[in-house]
Amino acid sequence: MIDDKTLDSILYLSRLSVSEEEKDHFRTQVDDILDYFTLLNSYNTEGINPDLGEGIGVKDLREDTPVNGFTVNDIKTFAIHFTDNYFTVPKILDDFLENKEEE
Repeated sequence: MIDDKTLDSILYLSRLSVSEEEKDHFRTQVDDILDYFTLLNSYNTEGINPDLGEGIGVKDLREDTPVNGFTVNDIKTFAIHFTDNYFTVPKILDDFLENKEEE
């Protein structure tokens, strides 16, 4: 089982702030993930080429060519508030977090 110090470090590094109840649930999830990696480590993979299977070769990649984006006039047609070549967008993350706290 993961200890409190390690769990707090994971939460800090991932910039998550959770309640004690959520912390216990998160701890269970991390423990399950670690158990799965323990299971995977138990398999003998000696002599197995890690490159087996189909991969994507350089020839399969698309050509990296620049394309024109939106012009300032295009943006002005759909931006609600447009000033000095800047525009605002609606807040979505704050609303999402406020709704999550209400649940």
